[in-house]
Amino acid sequence: MPLALEIALKLLVKLPRPLREAIMLDMRIPPISNNPSKVQLSRIGHVYFEHPDLEKFSEFAKDFGFVEAHRVKDRIYYRGYGKDPFIYVASQSPDGKPRFRGPAFVAASQAEFDKAAKIDGAIVGSLDEAPGKGQIVTFNRPDKTFFHVIYGQEERVTSAEAPSAIHEQLGPFNKPFDKPRRGKFQRYHEGPALVHKLGHFGYVVPDFDAELAWYTNNFNFVPSDILYHWDFSNMDVLTFMHLDLGKEYSDHHCFFMQRAEPHVKKIFLHHTSYEVEDFDTQLIGHNWLAKKGWKSIWGVGRHILGSQIFDYWADPSGFKIEHYADGDVVNQDTVTERDVVGPFSVWGPEVPKDFADKGDVA
Repeated sequence: MPLALEIALKLLVKLPRPLREAIMLDMRIPPISNNPSKVQLSRIGHVYFEHPDLEKFSEFAKDFGFVEAHRVKDRIYYRGYGKDPFIYVASQSPDGKPRFRGPAFVAASQAEFDKAAKIDGAIVGSLDEAPGKGQIVTFNRPDKTFFHVIYGQEERVTSAEAPSAIHEQLGPFNKPFDKPRRGKFQRYHEGPALVHKLGHFGYVVPDFDAELAWYTNNFNFVPSDILYHWDFSNMDVLTFMHLDLGKEYSDHHCFFMQRAEPHVKKIFLHHTSYEVEDFDTQLIGHNWLAKKGWKSIWGVGRHILGSQIFDYWADPSGFKIEHYADGDVVNQDTVTERDVVGPFSVWGPEVPKDFADKGDVA
């Protein structure tokens, strides 16, 4: 946000709302919809990180619930128990600095992948060294952020039942007027919350409008929810976006973008998030991470938008990383909602004052 705008905002908030909003530049997100000219993505696949201490991260990854799928040179591929051959790529940082190297989304078809390869700035490569192999297109966005499109991976064969590191005996949930679990008991033990899949990621962005336009003009990202500033109803500051798959349902958000505060000069990753099976898994996983001495940031609680039960941690490099369960799903018939920024949780601990900040990452 330019310095002149920052000063103007400080002056405008002292005026009555009708007057300040009449003077304020319109910073609302324009209507966004999908169309066939855009690259159609089917889901988020994996993320790339560089860590100063790869072995330290591997300890955390195991406790977090990742499974090591493949290791080559100074790179480790981690998977969940879903169909993606890997969901997290951890590499040794060449200079000791932690970095996020972007998300990879799966193209809906070879034709859609080829369409992505024709966008300005596209760099076409291969995933020959990675589990599942495949093709990749990379875009180098501002501030050394990256966006990747992949296709042709060999997917994992999955079971109809979710594996668990904590269940000994598990039955349905008994409710006040319905007791389907009769003569059987719920039994658990300590362990990590095994991860199913990568769910979402989000950026905090100084040039919010331009970056949002690039992503939504080129790909089938559509807002599920838009939040505007508490002092200016014509200044949108955050959007949660899903992939428009037509009538097929997709996660409430796989990508979110937040307008950066004036002092933030470069784009940074807010967090990445990974799905686990249920509430018990999440809480036992929380206790397991705490017992192992890792740093809790916020949780466990229940979000309002998206509805997820959340639990945020800091990895050894200082990146925020989340377990979630029970998230909403939407489709083309779900109306985009717009509201003022408000509480982010229904229940749970109070949100940390520095939750929106970059954290310990250099």
